[in-house]
Amino acid sequence: RQHAKLSGQLTEVTARLSSLATSIDNTSQETDIAATQLEEARQSFTALPDTVESREKIAGFKTTLGKQRQALAELQAAYAEIRREGESRARRMEQIQNEIGSWAARLERVELRLIDLEDRILQAQEVLDRLAERPAQIAQEKQLLMSHISEAEEKRQAAADILVSAENTVNDLQRELRTAESALSDAKEARAMAQASVNTSQHTQSGIEAQIQEKFTCTPEELVAKLELVVAELQGINELHTKLERLLRERDNMGPVNLRAEVESQEITDQMSTMQTERDDLVQAISKLREGISKLNREARERLLSAFDTVNTHFQTLFARLFNGGSAYLKLIEADDPLESGLEIYAQPPGKKLQVLSLLSGGEQTLTAIALIFAMFLTNPAPICVLDEVDAPLDESNVDRYCMLLEELTRDCKTRFIIITHHRMTMARMDRLYGVTMSEKGVSQLVSVDLKQHELQLEEAA
Repeated sequence: RQHAKLSGQLTEVTARLSSLATSIDNTSQETDIAATQLEEARQSFTALPDTVESREKIAGFKTTLGKQRQALAELQAAYAEIRREGESRARRMEQIQNEIGSWAARLERVELRLIDLEDRILQAQEVLDRLAERPAQIAQEKQLLMSHISEAEEKRQAAADILVSAENTVNDLQRELRTAESALSDAKEARAMAQASVNTSQHTQSGIEAQIQEKFTCTPEELVAKLELVVAELQGINELHTKLERLLRERDNMGPVNLRAEVESQEITDQMSTMQTERDDLVQAISKLREGISKLNREARERLLSAFDTVNTHFQTLFARLFNGGSAYLKLIEADDPLESGLEIYAQPPGKKLQVLSLLSGGEQTLTAIALIFAMFLTNPAPICVLDEVDAPLDESNVDRYCMLLEELTRDCKTRFIIITHHRMTMARMDRLYGVTMSEKGVSQLVSVDLKQHELQLEEAA
């Protein structure tokens, strides 16, 4: 269809060129005739006598000549226009020829593509023919697998029954085993206790025998024989033994004689003197530290109040500029100490009453916040500032004042502002733009424009 359309346009252009060529030939002939008439008129003018009638005729001829010159100029202009149009048509014909060649090449590629697609269709049809037999094979395999599954299910059920029986048997055996283990554990514990009691008794007996041997240099049997003791008469021996143990404990509690008591007392006295000196040093250090803290707090209060006054002054000025009137100020609240105080913003836009920041509208809150931020920048400028869509809730006039204030801060504070915005007025006032475009789906591209450089180039060109 495009080829047919271009062919029709080519026919129209060819007819138009033929018409223009005929017009050019006619104009050339008329130009030649006019030149011949002009030459004849010049010769006649030279041959005419110098009389009043001849002058009148000459004036008439001049008038006629002027009209003919005007007509000639119009014809020349028309000729130039026709010539330019003819050149334009020729260029257009050349473009059409190029487009015809391009479409012919595309047509060849399309034909090759069609041949490729036909081959792929044939291959796909062969695959479909092969796959058409696959459902029957799958059905047979499914029946075979179902029979295997039934057999396996029967075997699984039989194995499950055997497993349940074996688990019951194992549970019974485990209960018997736990009972036997419990009895064995009790027996082992009783045996261990009996063995410990025996060992304790033996150890006590050995100790008593050793004591008797040490004190009386004889065995217990010999001692009983020497003392002629009757076992039945020794009923109060436990009381005597208890009293003996009590007296021994009292003696042991008294402890041995400390021969280093005087030396230890001197060491403790020296330690107390050292600790007293360290305590005095700590008290002096704490005093100095408290004086330093007081000095730092005093200096911090002075600096804070000075900075607060400076920021408040800049804030009042910037608020009036951004709102084109009105008033605002900052106030320390909630405490007498500036270091522990909070900050409240009181604003009065033009035509409204004085109120806190939270009661203002969204745009008014934004302008007030911008005034406060820029007031802090004027107090202590930073080299870089990032503003993320702060102009979103602002209208055109407020955005204009916001941009003018940005330009002044850039010039006065030497701060470079990085502004994220979608507002066309803000973008038009910037020196350089960076944007992210998606020329193709899923492909992002970074675009940058140096508006300042373009502006300088335009000024130089002007």
